[in-house]
Amino acid sequence: MTLYGLRGFYHHGWSKVLTVMSPAGASAALRHVQIDDGLSLKWGHGQLSRYVEQRERAIERLVEQYGITVLTKPEWDAKKAELGDAIYR
Repeated sequence: MTLYGLRGFYHHGWSKVLTVMSPAGASAALRHVQIDDGLSLKWGHGQLSRYVEQRERAIERLVEQYGITVLTKPEWDAKKAELGDAIYR
């Protein structure tokens, strides 16, 4: 599965966050990516998955395990526009 990520910070405690999108849609990406106890998941229907780091390097391990292509903000915006609303299904 093709996955794209955008790194950021969660405003509660400044934890590292990785937001993930896929051409297959948010629900498919959510089912595909399994997390361990080093991460927490923030997700709601029609939203992209956000993985919040609870333990050091947990996001890096997630990126490596699932081959997530991490994009810069301009790249993320362009990819999001290219994929359109399909990413939210």
